[in-house]
Amino acid sequence: MHLKRTLIKKLIGEGKTYKEVQKIIGCSAKMISNALKWRAKPERRGRKRKTTIKMDRRITRMAKAQPMISSRMIKDSLELPVSTVTVRRRLCEANLFSRIPRKVPLLKKRYVQKRLQFAKEHINWPKEKWRNILSPQPPYGQSSCIWETGMEAASERKKEGFTELSATQ
Repeated sequence: MHLKRTLIKKLIGEGKTYKEVQKIIGCSAKMISNALKWRAKPERRGRKRKTTIKMDRRITRMAKAQPMISSRMIKDSLELPVSTVTVRRRLCEANLFSRIPRKVPLLKKRYVQKRLQFAKEHINWPKEKWRNILSPQPPYGQSSCIWETGMEAASERKKEGFTELSATQ
């Protein structure tokens, strides 16, 4: 159909009459008329968006500038005519998903020393034994990066050669 439409437009553009185009293509006069009127329409489904592209950019810019800001505060400060749920949807579309920050206690120097000592003593352990100690999910309230430092420390020491200077850092 698309090829016929372009051919009809081309022939009419060259100055051919409807009758001549009908004989060349083998179609009705109504089809020629419809082909000349036809325009591609943008594909739109669903409800019209309440926010503009500019509003969406302002929402994401504010969320990136202030990561701890709530959707209600974004809505109020930008004076948006939409709900807070819409603000959250726009943030999700921009790959800015909500997260709840967790407070993790800092490691004390004595615990760091104990972990390094353990890593030094068990530097030659195979990975299967380390899997018994290091779980993929740490206990509640602890960060995974803190939980996995034992194996990483041991493997780094094995690669680089352990020195007393690096143990104190």
